[in-house]
Amino acid sequence: MTKISRILLPVDFSERCLGMMHYARAFAEKYDAEIILLHVINPVFVAPEVGMAPAAVIATPKWLIDEKSKLVDEFASSDLSGFRVRRLVYEGIPEWQIAEMAKSDDVQLVIMPTHGYGVLRRFLIGSVTAKVLDDVACPVLTGVHMEKHAYDSKEEFPTIACAIDLKSRSTDTLLAAARLAQDFGSKLGVVHICPQTGHDTQANPADLQPQLEELVTQQLAANNLSFEPARLACSVQSGDIAPSICSFAERIGAKILAVGRGRSHAEGGTGGRLVTNTYSIIRQSPCPVLSV
Repeated sequence: MTKISRILLPVDFSERCLGMMHYARAFAEKYDAEIILLHVINPVFVAPEVGMAPAAVIATPKWLIDEKSKLVDEFASSDLSGFRVRRLVYEGIPEWQIAEMAKSDDVQLVIMPTHGYGVLRRFLIGSVTAKVLDDVACPVLTGVHMEKHAYDSKEEFPTIACAIDLKSRSTDTLLAAARLAQDFGSKLGVVHICPQTGHDTQANPADLQPQLEELVTQQLAANNLSFEPARLACSVQSGDIAPSICSFAERIGAKILAVGRGRSHAEGGTGGRLVTNTYSIIRQSPCPVLSV
């Protein structure tokens, strides 16, 4: 994970957004990063009465822009006192504007709660969040039920969990989690899940444990990352991928769970067992998920 200088936090003024503010503050304070609060006003389309003409967009009234701008200016003002904050109101399709802002402003981290309803793989995490996960290149930190989370401000992230699949594409996920854990002085728990098929597993966890430990050790050493034995644990387990990963994160008390995610086909993405379970992991995770 590269040094974080800009954090994008899309806001809809909900309790969920306020629940993510703890994470925005923690990252901004650690890396002296700017926080960008972005609210996007959805366009209103009107279908033509007759003919094959495309739907027309109604201009957003100035009073609505002014009203939303005031809400953005007031949002989390006490929570973000003393931080560098840019507050913006844009018009357009939210997921497009978020992705464009992340790209144009070279954002290194997007933080957003999950909510809303979609279809198929987007079920229960929200279509906007799903689209952002698909289109944004930088890491995305997202979590469910954030309005219910409570934190101990004395210790930000005592434990960080990381799920990898023992292939080269997991290197970025492992290193992002490891650098984060090192920066925050956190313990790091790395897990690999052997998927189950009926009553059998596709591999013996005991056989893969040395492979996982060797992979983690080599990657950390190659990138000048070091952890005392008591602050690093590797585990190979068998089970269904999403619930097993989430159970591991809950068992070790993780405050962040890092996983890999697939890239779009336009970017040459391929995916795998772990990345194809990203949506399920996010909606089941006991803590926010950092999708790398």
